[in-house]
Amino acid sequence: MKATKIFMMAALALTFAACSNDDNDLAQQPAEQPANGEITITATVSSDDATTRALSPNGDNIASTWATTDQFAILYNNGTEDTKSIATVDKIDGTTVTITFTIPASLANNTACTIVYPASAANAANTGADVATALATQDGTIGNCPEVRVGTATIDKDNHSLSDVTKLVAQNAIFKFTTKNSDGTAPIDVKPLTITIGAQNYVITPASATSELYVALPAVSGQTVSFSATGSDSKTYICSKASVTFAAGKYYQSTLKMALAYLLLSATTSDYGKVVCAAGHLHDAKTAVPAGCTAVGILGKVTSTGHGLILALKNATNQNWNTINGWTSVNTYAGTTLKVLPDAAARSNRLTSYTTLGTTTVSNWAVAQKSDYVAIFQNLGSANNDEGYTYDGNVNAYITTGVGGTAISGTYWSATESDDDDAWYFSSDYWYHTYKTASNRVRPVLGF
Repeated sequence: MKATKIFMMAALALTFAACSNDDNDLAQQPAEQPANGEITITATVSSDDATTRALSPNGDNIASTWATTDQFAILYNNGTEDTKSIATVDKIDGTTVTITFTIPASLANNTACTIVYPASAANAANTGADVATALATQDGTIGNCPEVRVGTATIDKDNHSLSDVTKLVAQNAIFKFTTKNSDGTAPIDVKPLTITIGAQNYVITPASATSELYVALPAVSGQTVSFSATGSDSKTYICSKASVTFAAGKYYQSTLKMALAYLLLSATTSDYGKVVCAAGHLHDAKTAVPAGCTAVGILGKVTSTGHGLILALKNATNQNWNTINGWTSVNTYAGTTLKVLPDAAARSNRLTSYTTLGTTTVSNWAVAQKSDYVAIFQNLGSANNDEGYTYDGNVNAYITTGVGGTAISGTYWSATESDDDDAWYFSSDYWYHTYKTASNRVRPVLGF
């Protein structure tokens, strides 16, 4: 970072007695002035603390080097409105630069001003530094890590210089973040990284995916700081730290142990085929869920109201339709009427009872209507036949691949009656109806 002092050129000439006579003459003579009603102000900016300049291009070290592209904003009131002049870097001499800017010739002498570095950090009203705006679109590279520093001075119009200059004070801290998996081992290459402090997001987009990012952030005390990253694998990773405090003008290094952010069941729209786990997360279709997670079923239907159905990975106990029809009906899920399996005997030891998946309330295992099973099979890629959509190899691939489910095979009841004597059932080839007293398999669903 640039910890700086600004001096009048005349004062600089007196301080460095070893300067040549030519240098002293130059410092004591006002620069040639523009002929358009403006006056040129010249001043020097020195970095007197090598540990408070922005990160140097060689990595973790901190250096007090300046760049010819550096610009300052000089903010003052011209008598009628707040005004901004841009100070450009004319010369770099080690840790000292010479800057120049112009002011109106009509400006009152000894006008107070605010000095903002970089110029892009000056707010729209030209009255101070807008750190949030300056930092919100960082690109994550060292050279463009937007350090913000603010100081004050007096415009000495008669001597074409600045006086009463205060040390420029850092408004933010500099970080080096290393992103790793939550177990702290494998690095995560990210692009971009979003840091959230309160209501403000700071988006860092490196030129290429990387696990190391350099970031400037405003100082905070006791706040929660959240991180969200898009990995090079296009997955989202998250991390959050509570009671965070870091100071302006300091340099920090931190490892972010980021966990994979899963899509929640409560937020799904049409992620058909994804594996639903007991924690209410949706995992990629046809893949094993992460260690510690329990696969529950396959997402098969979602309505416009956000409710839906999850197809079980296993069969329940075989039943006749009259028994199923006597089970409790619920119709608060997916716009349909489900017949809920009443107990462990009906579910069999193959299915665990569920009333919630994470924070989402579910119906427990139930038999769905004919139209529900048709929609599920269609959403899971079943090929249509003359008797309507039913299960096939495409459907079973979701159930069996990666998650250990048992393929649907044989004939299964729906909860839909055909007439006084019959009810609808499905096989791999067709939908048909048969006597309600017949025994058939049951492949239940969870309503959410």
